[in-house]
Amino acid sequence: MPFPPLIVQYIVRTNDKINKTNFKTFCKPCIEVLGDKDGRKNWFPNKKDRIIQHFKKCPNFFAKTSVEEREEMFNLLNNSIPPPTNAIKRQVSDISESSISHQSSSQSLPFRKIIVRSSYGPMDNYIVRSLSKEDLKKFNILLLRLTVSCGWALSWVNKPEAKELFNFLNPLLKLLDRRLLEGKILKKAVENSDEMMENTLKEDPIGITLTFDGWTNVKNEQLLGTVLITSEGRPFVWKAVDISLERENHINVMEKIQSMVEELNNKKITVCAIVTDSAGVYAVAR
Repeated sequence: MPFPPLIVQYIVRTNDKINKTNFKTFCKPCIEVLGDKDGRKNWFPNKKDRIIQHFKKCPNFFAKTSVEEREEMFNLLNNSIPPPTNAIKRQVSDISESSISHQSSSQSLPFRKIIVRSSYGPMDNYIVRSLSKEDLKKFNILLLRLTVSCGWALSWVNKPEAKELFNFLNPLLKLLDRRLLEGKILKKAVENSDEMMENTLKEDPIGITLTFDGWTNVKNEQLLGTVLITSEGRPFVWKAVDISLERENHINVMEKIQSMVEELNNKKITVCAIVTDSAGVYAVAR
């Protein structure tokens, strides 16, 4: 059966036999973009389903076609999927209650749980749009949020199972390498978060509450953590400082409080209250 003109214009046919019935076929957009040598490194049989499956994952094809052309192309594959031979016809689900109530009590409608194969084809038939720069930024932020929320190490993005999942969801959605994710992307996300936090604190009409507490971590390090709370009760983690090498007394505590207040004032953040630890040195500092 000859191919539709829509397919023919984007392929290059050859007489190189793969087997008795199939010949090598190449992607025309790949050859135009990559050149004849590199563009012919990937080939596929002259079968409609294999050709369309290649187009669905080919960025060069996406660059050469419009959304309408791609939808029409991918629908050719959907239309070629034969209906299941052993599928049970669906029961009519919109039978009105009145029609059922008129049934004789001795008669009952047979009930069967019907499971049929989806007629919509593979998932990526409909998830084929390339991501824009803004989409990629949003995707990377969501990846970071997912990682933090689940308590995962960033190395999960390099796992073959993770890549297989995202390739199934959308072949054009590529997971970043761990080093890239934990590098400039994480740094940029932190900078954006800090900027958003500072703007929120500056715009507080009443002022914020400065709170801090000291504790010892699993490494036996003395830490001083600072949390800023808006007048609406929204908390923001400001910083945590290692004070293991410093002698803790009420004078040092007072100096640190003054330093924090000055830093916040320099950022035009109004401090209206200070809440400290209940330890002795903090009580004296108050």
